[in-house]
Amino acid sequence: MTGLRRVAYTISALAVACFFLFPEPDVAIIGALLLQTLAFVIIAGKSSADGIVLTGVTVLLMGFIPADHPLIRGPFFEAAKPWIVTIGIAVIVSGLLLVSRQYHNRF
Repeated sequence: MTGLRRVAYTISALAVACFFLFPEPDVAIIGALLLQTLAFVIIAGKSSADGIVLTGVTVLLMGFIPADHPLIRGPFFEAAKPWIVTIGIAVIVSGLLLVSRQYHNRF
């Protein structure tokens, strides 16, 4: 399990790097979401807590997409953006709390 967790979180870190560092925004967003999906698939069925953390990272990345981006257009996204970021952070924190709880219960 530890090896899978390491691989999934490494892929997730690559997704975040892709999102913020790739020069072409469309490719960066699509690449980041595909990498996040891959990370989730690797951990799926093994640890729901890790899946929750990875889902939170995906939601957080979605909150950083510009409102005028073709994938997400309209006034709704601009109004919902702070909530999307907040929800992403809350999901990440709750997933990390579950991971921590699983770790402490094991030892």
